[in-house]
Amino acid sequence: MKHRDQLRPYESLASQLERGPGEPLPRRRPHAARARRDARARAARARGRLALGVVAVLLMGGVTVALLNAHAKDAERVSVAEVLAEATDGVSRPQADPTPCFAAFEDITFRLPLDPPALTTLAFHQASGTKAQHLTSLIPDTSADAVKQAVDASRAATTSVIAAETPAPASYSTEDGVWTGSAIRLWRSNRTGVPDTAADIGANPGTAVYAPVTGTVLQARSYDLYDKYPDWEIHIRPDGHPELDVVLIHVEDVCVKAGDRVAAGVTRVAAVRDLSKVIDLQLAPYTLNGGTHVHVQLNAVTADGRIEELSE
Repeated sequence: MKHRDQLRPYESLASQLERGPGEPLPRRRPHAARARRDARARAARARGRLALGVVAVLLMGGVTVALLNAHAKDAERVSVAEVLAEATDGVSRPQADPTPCFAAFEDITFRLPLDPPALTTLAFHQASGTKAQHLTSLIPDTSADAVKQAVDASRAATTSVIAAETPAPASYSTEDGVWTGSAIRLWRSNRTGVPDTAADIGANPGTAVYAPVTGTVLQARSYDLYDKYPDWEIHIRPDGHPELDVVLIHVEDVCVKAGDRVAAGVTRVAAVRDLSKVIDLQLAPYTLNGGTHVHVQLNAVTADGRIEELSE
């Protein structure tokens, strides 16, 4: 390497620093190399922090989704629990299973409003009013004459008004949850149409009555049957069908009010009323208890949202 005092004043810096034969390569200045290393280290740390941030965001997103899904499931469980709590507040059936099904309308399934062992006879007939909808029976028809003959024979053999009309079956429902009983069809000369717009479901007075559908109570009120006999009617809006109204009449000891939630075949809403002592019931010849029953029908709600009050 040339000494400083040997450098000619006007030579270029490159030529003055040109390495001579046998001279070692000039070493880089330490501070420049360190600066580059520090810069690379800072860049590596920045990339590491960025990667960790991305991973953290992904993990947080996954945890958030999991928590939201869990919350949704919890909310669903809470919602169901609230409905069950409202439907089992001391006025519901003691057993867990709902009563069997007996009829349907579109996607609505109707469950028996009575415990099967308490049921005497089930009869479809024509409803009053122009808003009644046609129900599809899920159970087989049986001969009304045959039922009457069996009841007459039982009446001749016993004076008990609470004797069962038929022997108790081994099971009250099929695997699909449909009642194993049957229905008769009764015609009324003062009404038009086929006998499938109402159901009279017989039982002894005082028998617990359950909601036939799941929904919300629209109204529970007293009225005068045929404008002279005290009676009660209950209106229930089925879930998902604000255009429909399920009506029950011939009941007493009503234990629901407007706004209450009810579960099909589970929530007790009233008890069977004894009207056999004041009027002749069409179901009377087909039972041993005077024909007492709960009446069920499905009405369309009017365009302005009004429900049709019955005078059955």
